[in-house]
Amino acid sequence: MQGLVMKIRTAVMAAVCAFGLYSCSGDGEADGGAASGLPSVTVVTSVGGMGDMGYNDLILDGVMRFYDKGGVRMSLVQPTGMAQAGQALDAWVEETRGGGRSLLVLADDGYGELLRRRDVALATNQSILLFESGGDSLPAGVTTFSIDRYGAAWLAGSMCREHPSATVIAAMPGNSTLQRAIDGFTDGYTAGGGSAPEVLYLSDGEEGFAMADSAYRLASRLERTVILPLAGGSNGGVYKASREVFALTMVIGMDADCSLRCQNLPFSLVVRVDSLVETYLSDWLKGQMVAGHRSFGLAEGATGIVFTPGFYDNADFLENYFAGDRDYWTKACASFMDEAIRKEKEYESR
Repeated sequence: MQGLVMKIRTAVMAAVCAFGLYSCSGDGEADGGAASGLPSVTVVTSVGGMGDMGYNDLILDGVMRFYDKGGVRMSLVQPTGMAQAGQALDAWVEETRGGGRSLLVLADDGYGELLRRRDVALATNQSILLFESGGDSLPAGVTTFSIDRYGAAWLAGSMCREHPSATVIAAMPGNSTLQRAIDGFTDGYTAGGGSAPEVLYLSDGEEGFAMADSAYRLASRLERTVILPLAGGSNGGVYKASREVFALTMVIGMDADCSLRCQNLPFSLVVRVDSLVETYLSDWLKGQMVAGHRSFGLAEGATGIVFTPGFYDNADFLENYFAGDRDYWTKACASFMDEAIRKEKEYESR
């Protein structure tokens, strides 16, 4: 029931946040952005981000859990493009300077470039939290964090070493967050001596994160492979293809627990960004958020594996290597976990 409530809340927020500020006070009442004396938090979501039933909705879950505790005014901005995101950034800098405590949350790695192209000097009352970006060449006082998917992806690849082939469907090339996951999955899968997974891109740019129809068509053409979808909202097309097209393809859930999204999904690679967001916002409200960069991965519990309880009962097919052992996936995960954490640390030091 709680998940359903959050989905309804997400849909409502998405409807009112096309662009511009939707503000509400800490008691849950909309105040139209009027000054209330409370600290303010403005969240700029990724372009077209909310409603993906994955990473971006997890962010909103964390934001709303923080907001429900009270004590702040909350504003959500859902830009339709980078230009509008830049406008939101500029407006926040000007409108909050010199007032009460104010935090700007930039919930997409692409927004780092918006900051780097601007000569932003934060006032003493202003703070910025940037997601999935390193701290290099950013204005003073900006706090950043990234979630390292290499270890969890290495673990997922290792768990699937016995599968006949592996495929990655990614949103776009050149995205460092996606590339770490691709590298991890590839390294884990090939450590057993198999061929490297094929990597298929939906687009050359950010639009690849919102191309579910293209992902569906691409996944529908694949046969007897395990697919790791790394395409944000487009991942829905991969799950839909697995539900509707009988092609002996198995899918790994990505970002959230995707157990109910298709029947041929033994486990999900989860990213616990909701908990990180809630922690960072709570620390800011208490005056404890420290500027600078931190990275979180498998060792810190920011990523992990969640198993699908009904996989063996609902899957369209079972490969020989795991068909006779209902504990195959949990045992594989446990056997590779320590090595996955070690490999993530080694990758970080390259």
